Amino acid sequence: MGLFILIIFSIIYFFRPWLHSFVIYFVKNPIIIEIVLIWGIVNWFLLKRKGKHSQKKKPQVEVMDDVEINVFRPSYMNFSMMLFFFLFMISSVFSGIIVPLELSHTLEYKEISALPDSSSNVRLMPVNIAYRYAKDSLQLSQYKLGTENIVNIHGFLAWTFPLVPDGELLQLMIKNKGMVIVDATVQEKNAEIVEKDMEIGETMQIFDNLFWNLYKEKYFVDVEDPYYIAWNNDVYTIVPAISYEYKLYYGLIYTLPKFEGVFVVSSDGTIEFFDPAQAQENELLKNNRIFPEELARLYIESYAFKDGLINYFFIHEDQVDIQDLDFNRQPFLLDTEDGLKWFVSTEPYGESHGVFKIFLIDARTGEIERLELPSENTLTGPVKAADFVRKSNPIVDWTRFGIVEPLPFSREGKLYWKVVIVPYDSAGIAYQAFIDAETNDVVELETNEEILEFIRGIHVPEKEEVEEKEDYIAQLKQKIKEVEELINKLEEGQN
Repeated sequence: MGLFILIIFSIIYFFRPWLHSFVIYFVKNPIIIEIVLIWGIVNWFLLKRKGKHSQKKKPQVEVMDDVEINVFRPSYMNFSMMLFFFLFMISSVFSGIIVPLELSHTLEYKEISALPDSSSNVRLMPVNIAYRYAKDSLQLSQYKLGTENIVNIHGFLAWTFPLVPDGELLQLMIKNKGMVIVDATVQEKNAEIVEKDMEIGETMQIFDNLFWNLYKEKYFVDVEDPYYIAWNNDVYTIVPAISYEYKLYYGLIYTLPKFEGVFVVSSDGTIEFFDPAQAQENELLKNNRIFPEELARLYIESYAFKDGLINYFFIHEDQVDIQDLDFNRQPFLLDTEDGLKWFVSTEPYGESHGVFKIFLIDARTGEIERLELPSENTLTGPVKAADFVRKSNPIVDWTRFGIVEPLPFSREGKLYWKVVIVPYDSAGIAYQAFIDAETNDVVELETNEEILEFIRGIHVPEKEEVEEKEDYIAQLKQKIKEVEELINKLEEGQN
């Protein structure tokens, strides 16, 4: 019997990576285990008490139409299930509140007076266009593009896509083939394919799967989506990891997430883990992001709890809210003069879409900076920025074109929103629009030269140019109206 149990435990231990999602849920929510224990103790106590009195009391019955029935009283089973449901709801609410509440009181926010300049390395290409360019350049019949990520490669921001086997059978048979790099700082079609056989990788099955091997190395952590770096004739897989620190609140157990470190996986399957301090010194990770994106967002979401639960649920004084536009979810990665930063713009709680506070999270250390904006200096946020672009160009058929990726960049302390106008088939970029967050002025540019000049402040359209364009649009609208009237007259004549 002992040998059988040992074999069972050995099998479970060997296949533990498959159980990781289940196990890590309870690691992150230890209060679930606590309420199960409480529920079990209460049930044991009630059953024990019921056993003592079961022989002393007979069930009460009534006779109705010659049929004996029990007098109504809550059954033990119903009470037990209601108790479990109640405890589970309490624990869920507690877990959802205690983490951001604790983080809001423990995190430090460094005040800054101006945004660092980020005009030297601005992302111009949105992810859907980069995916289209990368896919069109792919000539490997057995492979497809994996999950995209934005990284700093060769000194410029780039979209990277792993080359993964196309199909479940091929995932069992062949290896990942390297990566595709698309320069995100230009608009033109470009793609660099770096072919490299990967001994372990995402989507590969079974024992050469990336996550299978990572969880073998370090089990009680969460990992983010991997990203890839081509360096020294090799392709490296980089995976940030988040661990959980146990805390106690009046007998209730909870966990706080923290940056644990980074997995670095070379193409030959060698796995190295670097804690945050070691990752800072690693040559491969130099000038690149290592702090988890999801953790950066959680830190800013938690800021809304800084004045307590009553303020969060009812009063909403000085409460921030993160607004996302469609799938373009904050934080945004910016390359600034102070290094890579996760950028989060927040709006006041409610229906306002103006920028309230701006947070910058260092993409290497996790240090948080906060820019407080005075109430008289309201800036437009990313949601309304898109509306001003539509208003500035009414002749565009917005049923065929979309606005994607409202990205911030700052120049001389001034905030701009840059959006890309693309056709819905992602065939290319129509033009880029820059919105002054203070004045809501919109500048539309098409060529790389014009865009780079504007970003660097070399050329800024004069007011006369803007007025000239508005006059042209008004004249064009008048011509369209005259043509419509002429068509209506011709149709009436035919009738």
